[in-house]
Amino acid sequence: LIWRGTGPAAPRDPVKMLTALSIITAVPVVMYLLWMVYSHRYATLRKHVPWRRASVKVMMMIDIFIWDTLFGMKRKLHFSFCEKDRSGLTDDEGLAKFKKHPAIMWTGGPHHLLLPSFAYAFQAERDNIHARMGVNLDEIFTAAATILFYIPLLRDLVITLGGRIASPEVLSGMKMFALAPGGIHEMIRQGDQVDRLFLRTGFIRFAMKKELDICPIYLFDENECYKPIPNLPRFVVVFQRWCHRRIGLGFSIWKGRWGIPFNPLPYPCEYLVGVGKPIPIRSVADAKSDDEAIERMMVLYIEEVRRLFKELQGASGRRTGVVLEIERLQSRSQRNKKAT
Repeated sequence: LIWRGTGPAAPRDPVKMLTALSIITAVPVVMYLLWMVYSHRYATLRKHVPWRRASVKVMMMIDIFIWDTLFGMKRKLHFSFCEKDRSGLTDDEGLAKFKKHPAIMWTGGPHHLLLPSFAYAFQAERDNIHARMGVNLDEIFTAAATILFYIPLLRDLVITLGGRIASPEVLSGMKMFALAPGGIHEMIRQGDQVDRLFLRTGFIRFAMKKELDICPIYLFDENECYKPIPNLPRFVVVFQRWCHRRIGLGFSIWKGRWGIPFNPLPYPCEYLVGVGKPIPIRSVADAKSDDEAIERMMVLYIEEVRRLFKELQGASGRRTGVVLEIERLQSRSQRNKKAT
């Protein structure tokens, strides 16, 4: 900035150059902040952004180039009750069974980085899966942590793909949405050769109140492509949990290919996602109390998750050494009752 140059040209004014540089830098920053203010309203609306369809096509090409071409990752979507036809697409007759569940909550886990799982929103459109399920794509959303809607660029991806703030007020009017019941608590507690699920009764209570059926989704290779680093120093674990409790931020300490920490290049694997059988809310309609209905629904849910895990592990013939651990946590209402 203070270089005066050579020859007959007039000397450069450092103050003017610094002012010009500040303006050039500030203009796009201010424009993006205004954009964040405008687009943030979609984080709570029950409708998709107007630019979604055009953006998804571009994102699909980028996603395929990064994960399939560069990283060599194969991703498959497995419906537990469907057979594969000759073309490799999921059987229409099996997918049509979802028409019996016009209001449904999709629950995914184990929750780690979730980076490769973005592709399944694209695959649903590419293979026209949503139409074959009798589902209106404009009615499907995904519940996401509030902090994600304040991280530049990432928030735009989440909102465009149908991400909405994970709160009862926002989700109450939706008939179809996906969420991770374990949330950040589950994200920062994954381990090597073990899939951990942490379940509270809150998501079941909400599903029963809104009369939503529940369909488990198992991310079979979530801890395989990016592996959690075990035996972290105590101060790292304490800091992770402090960020979770205080600011709602979750971050995982993981390693990519060749064991390099935070390596964006994943381990070579086949990222398999299994969709289980929907659990109708009416299956516990004869319960004598809400607590009994919730408990029975939780038992059915855990049974289906374990069955799906066993099915995927057997079908793939790999990850045979991996075990599934499910831990039930106390809900907020249960903690309040215990405190009183």
